[in-house]
Amino acid sequence: MGDPARHRDLAIEKRLGALEELKSGRNSNVADLALKAVEQAIEAEAAREGLHFHRRPRTAHAERREWMRFRHRDLAVHFEVLWGAYGDLGYDGLNGRRAKEAAEAMEAILRGLGTVGKEG
Repeated sequence: MGDPARHRDLAIEKRLGALEELKSGRNSNVADLALKAVEQAIEAEAAREGLHFHRRPRTAHAERREWMRFRHRDLAVHFEVLWGAYGDLGYDGLNGRRAKEAAEAMEAILRGLGTVGKEG
């Protein structure tokens, strides 16, 4: 699964799931899906460079994070917000504010990577 288009499609699918979960108030699911959407978007962009982080699951997150910091320094802060919300919501899924922050960070990253347009 190294095809950029397939990763992009999966990113969009997971994005829609995250936004639906946010609307439904299922906060613990929002960050899970938002993080997965961002990971797929990163995989799509990295695949254009011949990189495939998902092939090494043990180091994939750290490699995606480093890739983001080097290639898209302006988006890295959103990645950190999303990662923090992912941790918080995994243990305390009742926090709607953190779920909204996760969704907003996801949207900023996906727009920045060009996965979705500026209109969202």
